[in-house]
Amino acid sequence: MNDAPQGLTDFRVTDQAKEELSRILVGRKIEAGRCLRLAVPPAWPGPGDFGIVVDDEKGEDHAVTLRGAKIMLVDDHLLAKLSNSVLDFKEAAFSLDVY
Repeated sequence: MNDAPQGLTDFRVTDQAKEELSRILVGRKIEAGRCLRLAVPPAWPGPGDFGIVVDDEKGEDHAVTLRGAKIMLVDDHLLAKLSNSVLDFKEAAFSLDVY
């Protein structure tokens, strides 16, 4: 399966990040219609430049999938800023490398 959200090939999510996102989804038992989302301030209120939040799915979202299951959403506006980026999970934390 392609690492990029459907229709876009310049934003990639590593297998390690996908597995961690899936583990979080299973552990949190998120209700139908909601999903994990890659977010930046102000939607992300925590430390750093980005984070993962639980949010409602919207029409302009692109889905990152693992084994056919939707594991994370990225909205059009943010995705346009993530050209040549890689979301990874290493050393117990997510990292977003922008090239």
